[in-house]
Amino acid sequence: MRRINPSVFFVAIFAAAFFLLFCKEEGFHQRHWAFPLESQGSITVDPNPASCGSCHLQQFGSWKSTLHSRAIGPGFLWQLPRIGKHGSENCMNCHSPNPETKTLLLSRLGWGEVTGSSWKQGSEENGIQCASCHLRKGKVYGPFPKEGNEDRIFQNSNIPHQGFIPQKEFEESEFCKNCHQSPETAKQVNGKFLMDTYGQWRRSEFAKSNVQCQNCHMPDRKHEWKGISDPEMVKSGVQTSLQVLPKEEGAEIISELKNSGVGHTFPSYSVPKVYLEVWIESITGQKRKVSEKTLGWMLDLELQKEIFDSRLSPGESAFLHVSLSKEEFSKVKRVEFVVTVDPKEYYKRMFQDNWNYKDTFREDTKSWVLPNLKKALDETNSAKYELVRLQWKK
Repeated sequence: MRRINPSVFFVAIFAAAFFLLFCKEEGFHQRHWAFPLESQGSITVDPNPASCGSCHLQQFGSWKSTLHSRAIGPGFLWQLPRIGKHGSENCMNCHSPNPETKTLLLSRLGWGEVTGSSWKQGSEENGIQCASCHLRKGKVYGPFPKEGNEDRIFQNSNIPHQGFIPQKEFEESEFCKNCHQSPETAKQVNGKFLMDTYGQWRRSEFAKSNVQCQNCHMPDRKHEWKGISDPEMVKSGVQTSLQVLPKEEGAEIISELKNSGVGHTFPSYSVPKVYLEVWIESITGQKRKVSEKTLGWMLDLELQKEIFDSRLSPGESAFLHVSLSKEEFSKVKRVEFVVTVDPKEYYKRMFQDNWNYKDTFREDTKSWVLPNLKKALDETNSAKYELVRLQWKK
């Protein structure tokens, strides 16, 4: 048998290693979400979501009610003059990813002009829209069709975009990563990324069990992306209980909230807060709060300092324990365990603080900033809701 020259062997190994390290083709996720996104150029497809909705009616109807569709809302808009053109462009990578919609929005702030764009004025108000995820360089991408739908999709020759390019990556958590995970070089507070939802999922049993973001936030491919702002979605991810245990010397109240089905910490970001409270009503009708706890990541307004972090990892529980004497328990008529969710708690504090100092804003920005800031503040103040109220009666 012919012997292999050792020097030739090692050269081959080195060449293969060099190729794997430096010449390996980028993965789909890296290409698809390379910020800033490239311009679509000249396209024949109308990128307006309403146009997509003429064929994809269910997806369009769901999308209209989502936070994705409102990513360019007053809470985002009022901040743009303060953070400037460059900072605004960075924020728009996720809030308005397409360069055409960025240009339209920046022009409204006097930071450029729109010339020869096929994207209509108003497209920038659609936030994260169909084209943000599905359109690249005039080509439409999407997940592989579900079993049984192949013929209906691929044999329709009348569709305006001549079909689409199927990619399995649309059903992987990594597809959501670029906008829901801080990059490795990003700022950290007490060693934690401001956005770590993908990382929290990656470290959880959900990832090990191949449960993807889309399984919970896009069940049956519904374009709803429900989260902390949706009570039913939150209820599906937690378990609550209330026990009142009489004893010889009185009673013990034990209430629990468990992160039973959320694939990341509950809540995930520093914005939402969840309030746990135990209330007692006496036989005379008087009510008093006897225990409370806040779940969340509390940061200061400048996002520089951690005040506390009481978020629940998947499978973890928070308890409230209350001990009552025999005399106290004899006067109890009712016990309640109340869980309240404030999905925009940090925004509420931050917006209110800025509104308090609204007179200090530059005069040339007030006509843009103040109306949007007021709307944003009103929205955050109305976002709080009661999730659960459990009762025990004597």
